[in-house]
Amino acid sequence: MRVLFCFSLNHLFHSHLVEVILCLQTIYYCLAASIGQYVYSYYLKSYALRTELYPDLSLYSKTGSTIIQHELGQCKDLLTSSLAQQWAQKKSSNLFFYQTVASSVPTILMTYILGLYTHQLGRKFVLILTMLGNLVQYSIWLFIIHYELPDYWWHIAAFLSSLAGGGNVSSFILNLIITDSTKESERTSRFLYIGAMCTAIGAIASLLVGFWIEYRGFLDLYWTALFVQLLTIIIVYHHMKPQSFLPIASTNSHDYIHNTNKNTKYNQLIQICMVFSPRHTYRSRKRSISLIITLVAFIFHCLASLSLGVPFLWFQLNYPFCWSAKEIGYYNTASSIIWSIGSIVGMKFLTYTRSSDAAICCISHTCFIVSALWVSQAIYNWQLYIGLLIAPFTTYQGSLTYSIISKWLEPNEINNAFTFVTEINTILNVFGNSFFNYLYSITVSHSRNFTLLLAAGLGVIPLILNCILYVVTKNIPDESDNRIKECIPILIPDHMPITVPAGIETVLLPAKTTRNIRQNC
Repeated sequence: MRVLFCFSLNHLFHSHLVEVILCLQTIYYCLAASIGQYVYSYYLKSYALRTELYPDLSLYSKTGSTIIQHELGQCKDLLTSSLAQQWAQKKSSNLFFYQTVASSVPTILMTYILGLYTHQLGRKFVLILTMLGNLVQYSIWLFIIHYELPDYWWHIAAFLSSLAGGGNVSSFILNLIITDSTKESERTSRFLYIGAMCTAIGAIASLLVGFWIEYRGFLDLYWTALFVQLLTIIIVYHHMKPQSFLPIASTNSHDYIHNTNKNTKYNQLIQICMVFSPRHTYRSRKRSISLIITLVAFIFHCLASLSLGVPFLWFQLNYPFCWSAKEIGYYNTASSIIWSIGSIVGMKFLTYTRSSDAAICCISHTCFIVSALWVSQAIYNWQLYIGLLIAPFTTYQGSLTYSIISKWLEPNEINNAFTFVTEINTILNVFGNSFFNYLYSITVSHSRNFTLLLAAGLGVIPLILNCILYVVTKNIPDESDNRIKECIPILIPDHMPITVPAGIETVLLPAKTTRNIRQNC
């Protein structure tokens, strides 16, 4: 029986290793997301001490009990509670602002360095490195909570964690593995299925986190997060093979020629920065325009999502909602369940109607604008829950961007493209988190929903861009689509640099020359 169990476990890790890693990481990030609630409750306690609004502080323990947050968060006295909440929210958002500033430069640099050296260091090594950075951050958090250390320790924790690259790098590695091991025709559906699975796992974790904080506090929660991350590292170390998938070279593969003749880091940097450039002679006008529009739409989609998501916890904790940890857990659970079901059902329907990727993104951005406007005007709990019914259809741009890009590029260009997109995403997250936290802190006293209205305005830009992309992909012919449609993965050692496989000769012909040859033939 024991042998059978071990065999089944090994088979699970071998066949669905990426899914297992993503599920564990989802649980970890659900636990980590509660740090905002701890910071908010801590500042509420500090406000009570400072103003003597809550003289009986013996109820507050080092485990981070939310009793004071619950009492001040009931909004019984609008003037007193709103002052306490606004002060706590300003302090909390400012703390996260300075954390992001402290980690911004290392995160951006390490994202570039790890993306550039992934093939030399190995995907397994880079993935474990980012997880070790999370372990260090959580260990410091535990000391901060247990000993109530000063605020600058939060900045130190963020800085040390950023030296390992952060979550964007690990997502980049896992996206590469998924892309390389999945047929082009199945990539979109697999990305969405994995996203839905992680969302379902997040639903259960969010529910448990809400109850855990309500009755057990924060300290035990973060010990559990530390264990989950350590378990993930052990699984990656023992079950992830030191191999990488490498697509075969195309007959018009420009990058492989440069990798062979000029295999320097400077040239690799140039290739990463220029991978979306329309100057590639082998790339048709349709493909060049589509890539640029997709990239710019993704940038504004990220900004709109950050404007909505970064201050949303403070929005829930603010008047008139004043939610407790358990109520936030209920909402996150309902959100995760609706997202996991709605996103798949919506994509199935859109796929059944044979909607293009651009059309799906247009529908998604329209839903995002409506959702942001609805939530911004909500004053009752049920209105926030009603807003969840449209929420699953608002993030298709983020889910489909990697798939869209991979369809317009050569197989050997995908690694450079994903590195570039990850770097852009990292920069947006770093500065977006700090900016929107700061923006919320200076506008909450005058308008509690300003950042949500801004998100709706930003969502208009990617909507327009995807409408243009729809016209481009539908009406402009692709004159030189000679690339390989499917890539057959070749297993190579993960630590080896990418080179052209022996015996494969690559020939690069400009698009114009290719058309002339076809006409003459």
